Amino acid sequence: MGGSGDSTEPGESPRSGGFEAYVFLLFMVLIGSSTAPSAKFAVRELPVALVPLVRFGIAGLCLWPIVGSTRLRRLWREDGKRLLLTAALCVPVNQTFFLNGARLTLTSHVALIYAACPLVVLGLSRLVGQEGFSAGRVWGILASMLGVSLIGLGSLRHGSGGSSVFWGDLLTLGAVVSWGGYLTASKGLIDRYGALTVLAGTFLLGSLLDVPVAIALLPSGPALAGASTKAWVGLAYLTLVVTVVGLAFQNQALRRLDASQVATFGNASPVLTVLWGILLFGESVTPELLLGGALTLGGILGAGRPAARPALAVVPLPTRVSALPDDSK
Repeated sequence: MGGSGDSTEPGESPRSGGFEAYVFLLFMVLIGSSTAPSAKFAVRELPVALVPLVRFGIAGLCLWPIVGSTRLRRLWREDGKRLLLTAALCVPVNQTFFLNGARLTLTSHVALIYAACPLVVLGLSRLVGQEGFSAGRVWGILASMLGVSLIGLGSLRHGSGGSSVFWGDLLTLGAVVSWGGYLTASKGLIDRYGALTVLAGTFLLGSLLDVPVAIALLPSGPALAGASTKAWVGLAYLTLVVTVVGLAFQNQALRRLDASQVATFGNASPVLTVLWGILLFGESVTPELLLGGALTLGGILGAGRPAARPALAVVPLPTRVSALPDDSK
């Protein structure tokens, strides 16, 4: 395995925490909140099978010259199996679940179900030994989930049900589990090889894995000739801004914080999406929105605290200098 010096991207500082990590999280949340509108423009008129292939394929090609072929070859050579898992979870698995689920169910349901993502990440991270549980972090995640749930339940007052919504909910649940698995699996790779290198490798390999899915599902989608300019602009924004820039900020945050912290901060995106609806489309402010937003932001602050580290044992120094071990080896 490579040393720590090789894990830093060109122009990127080594691993650090503090204020810088939360700046990355802020931009991740702001960009992430625009995912749903841009995806809606694209999927409304373009085949669902085409969107992830174009989105992640072009994004990977944009990142390739930045990270270089040498870093990508080293990533594949040393951690090919883990990269394969990360790419599969990120592109063909998650996007198949997410795009089809979002097309069938209500937007409020998507926000409600995706609020469980930090809990999925925390459980998986604990299972593989990446993170430990702390009372403040668990309560923060639960408060964040409750907050987004209140927002979703408030929106349901004007929603409709049906079997399609039920199946859309199940597909969205699969998207949450696969995204939580992606965040957990990519954490170790990001620590070792750097944020942009892992992102480029994930996108390129994930796009290749998505080709069979796209070929199988493309004939059932709408014709490309009938797509409007808005649909193509939505796909371009989803590809270049949301995928390249937004996920780059996410991976930079993953280098500095635990995966469950990053996932919990991501719960602010649905809240902002609702706020964009108020500002842009004149949607009303409800008590559920106010209370749910307060709980979500409070949960983010609680879960964003660093986990307590175990205290180091105090070992008494030997009384004779000659008894000290040789650290030069």
